[in-house]
Amino acid sequence: MNKTFKGEYIPFYIRLFKRLAPLILLVIFAYFKIYYGRTFAGSLADYKIHFSILLIICFLYGIYFHTNRIRTVVNVISFSNDTLQIIGHDFNSKLEDSLNLNKLIIEIQEEELGKNKVRYCLEIYFDDKYYYLNKFDDWKYSTLAEIVDEYKSRTGKSVAGDQYYSKLVKNKQVNAA
Repeated sequence: MNKTFKGEYIPFYIRLFKRLAPLILLVIFAYFKIYYGRTFAGSLADYKIHFSILLIICFLYGIYFHTNRIRTVVNVISFSNDTLQIIGHDFNSKLEDSLNLNKLIIEIQEEELGKNKVRYCLEIYFDDKYYYLNKFDDWKYSTLAEIVDEYKSRTGKSVAGDQYYSKLVKNKQVNAA
């Protein structure tokens, strides 16, 4: 019996902009500090070009780091017999992968977003592959709880991070109300 769960699709450029917005603001602030601040008016004035090059290198590294972290997003999870099919996007191109349920590990993670604010995510491990669900608030907690329940019923295995499952189910009931 097949069972399919769907999340919301967020385009790559929107994901990238959300991740890079703080970095862009920091680069703009540093640029104005280097070229118009008092710190670089005295003896450090000769090193403005060096700091600018360092700033550009840091910005490019930030783009690479964030692009690598957000490149893959999962939109559809489908259970069928002994496989879990993952459908999503790598950058903006379609991605499909079929994983054996018996060799699969699912972990519930709690990400702290600030003071008294958390987000729950699922991480799917298979050999050297891993996929994240809900890194961009694109899945409902009720759907994540249903994925965990389906995984438990099909494999009989427990889920890593099971201490967060009760919070996920509690948020499922809050989201449904």
